[in-house]
Amino acid sequence: MGDLDNLNFPRMIGRYQVLRLLGSGAMGSVVLAEDPRIKRKVAIKLMKLDAVRTEADQQEYLARFQREAEVSGLLNHPGIVAIYDVGEVEGHGPFLAMEYVAGRPLDGIMKSGPALTMKEKFRIIVGLAEALDHAHAKAIVHRDVKPGNVMVSEEGRPKLMDFGIAKREDASLTQTGIFLGTPSYASPEQIKEGTVDNRSDIFSFGVLVFELMSGQSPFPGASINTILYRIVNEPPVEIQPPVLGLLPDGWRRVFDRVLAKRPEDRHPTCSAFARELLDAAVELGKEDRREVLGLLRMSGEPTLPEIVSTSFDETMVVARPEHRSPGWPWVAALALVVAVGLGWFFLRGPKGTRLQIDSQPSGAKVYVNDLAVGTTPMNQPLVAGDKLRLELKGHAPVTYEIKSGEAPGAFPLQPVISHELIDSMPRGATVVMDEKPLEGVTPLTVRWNQGQPHRLTLTKETQGHASDFGLGEVPGGRVFELKEATTAETRQEPPLNPHEPGAIKLSGGFSVRVKVAGKDLGELSPGAKLPLPPGTHQLELSSARHFYKDTRAVSVTAGQTTTLTSPGLATLTVNTYPGSGKVFVDGVDTGTESDGSSPIRLATGRHTITVRGPKGARTEVVDLTGDKLLSFQL
Repeated sequence: MGDLDNLNFPRMIGRYQVLRLLGSGAMGSVVLAEDPRIKRKVAIKLMKLDAVRTEADQQEYLARFQREAEVSGLLNHPGIVAIYDVGEVEGHGPFLAMEYVAGRPLDGIMKSGPALTMKEKFRIIVGLAEALDHAHAKAIVHRDVKPGNVMVSEEGRPKLMDFGIAKREDASLTQTGIFLGTPSYASPEQIKEGTVDNRSDIFSFGVLVFELMSGQSPFPGASINTILYRIVNEPPVEIQPPVLGLLPDGWRRVFDRVLAKRPEDRHPTCSAFARELLDAAVELGKEDRREVLGLLRMSGEPTLPEIVSTSFDETMVVARPEHRSPGWPWVAALALVVAVGLGWFFLRGPKGTRLQIDSQPSGAKVYVNDLAVGTTPMNQPLVAGDKLRLELKGHAPVTYEIKSGEAPGAFPLQPVISHELIDSMPRGATVVMDEKPLEGVTPLTVRWNQGQPHRLTLTKETQGHASDFGLGEVPGGRVFELKEATTAETRQEPPLNPHEPGAIKLSGGFSVRVKVAGKDLGELSPGAKLPLPPGTHQLELSSARHFYKDTRAVSVTAGQTTTLTSPGLATLTVNTYPGSGKVFVDGVDTGTESDGSSPIRLATGRHTITVRGPKGARTEVVDLTGDKLLSFQL
């Protein structure tokens, strides 16, 4: 309890005895506790009072905690984290007691391993599909389906989390986050209109599964604007090489449907999507396939109620129509009085007038007195004399000084217009800009609106080039090299500077330490990039945790990224008889005994296994391609 005392945590939250801290963030903490009545472990969310400015905000959070508990009362599914209790601790604020899941969040597993087998991935997929279908059948839309909201238990079972607590739209937006915090999983209709139903969850689930199976995002981008543009306008990226164990044609067919731009073109349920993806799998054995299918309901798809909302809450419950009693107008009147009272509190509070700050288009960064406070649209307490500045890529910044008694409307942001030279090598190429052919051939000067994304396609005979530009991005006078055919290389722009650094990107199931010419450049995680100058480099790769060492020669091209693939992971269990000893892998003590009960996680490939016991030692060389039990006499 010493650590908890240092962190000023109570020893008791309600009737629950606090055991230890599980995690902490800007707006609250999560602790492990025990219900002494039934000896059940629970995870408790506790809000930080000092992160909430007013008593009204504290009441709002308590109401939202209560709301999550009410939502949980509608849901009863093994794939959804259960809520047990909600309350308030004097001096510490509201708390929410929920099911404790011993395991890891899915995003952590996807980023840092261990690598999952095809069967383990499908167990997660069908478990989440069942959970989401259950919620949709209860007229509940999650709205924030992503790997970070999924816990995977030690048994490999997924649990969907975070129903009911909406993000606040106030001055704390930069702390609590807004919709654009996780744009990669938003549906097209979410981005364009802010409207969602169960089909929006199905789209987000499809993005999650695409990443889980391939290790890549279907709509990648270096900026939020690029990601959102691709979600709304472009098909998912092609995976090259194809995902092992899945038919390429089946992969394209399934994900073209689940990630369709129009909601009506998607699968009717998450389970229907999971079942069609399973049909494209060729690596699963008969027994594994039977087990995975057994996790799906076989009695047909449930009938889903209509779910319609324009709310930006993370989770929404849409009640079914009910008979209105004669007293309902009085309820509405009372609600109006309460709303007026709360509005007076917010607008006349001690920290100034709370004003809505918006822009056209939205998504602009907002600075108050040169301090970043969030992005539009947002609410912010302001006083006369405060200076606002709004900035959005590709648009001219706007400044405004708050005046007493004035409430500014939405600020119109004017796009930056420039004239850009489009040139190619060889010259004389026709130019298509945003799907519209332009008159003339390269070199060609065009009017360029930096306030919107653009796509350029240049062609001359059998050669071509295509480039995408986000907000504020311009050709900058570069000369586009035309190449034969339409390979992935035609989308890569030649660097302006032949000495511009390139990069290596790690693809695999675990992180590696990288040395170049004997210089230690640190650890490289899966999906991360390491800049290197153009040329051929001799790399030393290692992972002490997974007993991996390798030396490779890699050629790096200016301005381009070279993918570096690390091997997979497998489990090695060593069992010796009649006695046991210490296990060494490639001469390194693993800290385990050869008693058959201590599996070791290794990189696949050749390893030297040595067991040293009281009666001597023995060495075996193994070529590890999958999980293996090594048993021999010592």
